Amino acid sequence: MFLYNTYVFFTLAAVILISILLVLRHKTQITFMNGMIISMFLGMNIGLTGGILLGTVFRGDLYMSTILSLLLGAAAGTIIGTLFSAAATIEGFMSGIMGGMMGAMLGEMLLPEKSLILINIFLTISLAALFLFKILPKNESSITTKKYLIRPILTFILLVIYLYLGSQLGQTWIETLKGSTHHQEHLHHL
Repeated sequence: MFLYNTYVFFTLAAVILISILLVLRHKTQITFMNGMIISMFLGMNIGLTGGILLGTVFRGDLYMSTILSLLLGAAAGTIIGTLFSAAATIEGFMSGIMGGMMGAMLGEMLLPEKSLILINIFLTISLAALFLFKILPKNESSITTKKYLIRPILTFILLVIYLYLGSQLGQTWIETLKGSTHHQEHLHHL
């Protein structure tokens, strides 16, 4: 269980760090509105992903999972938004809070198998946010050669492999959660 939790939080932390680097690299090319979009997108997705995971792990303690996921989503949105403007910071902060709250409720209500599916979907969307930095800049670029396609295709293949391996860790995570639930139910009946 610990390994999958580490995988998810490592991936979310990597998304934040890579986003910071990409913002610093492309800041002059990103418009004000696109900065708000990126901070909202990342705050919401990281809050949702972390919230679903924490809601599933802390099942029965909605307060703890909500507080932790609110902090996670708000921190992500605020960090990214701060690199753009005050408005982007506020938008990222509030989106992160909303995503964290919704994610914690979803994680609490869903079965672990369904939570795993949603976590994998939102991890994929969070990683896909990194492509916004290539898509949203002011200057439009076009594909000039076939060599230009190699890098995105290799990146896509590496991300698919990474997410597939994480999904396999998630299967072990589900078994561990089911085992601890059955153990708690057995103790409760005694």
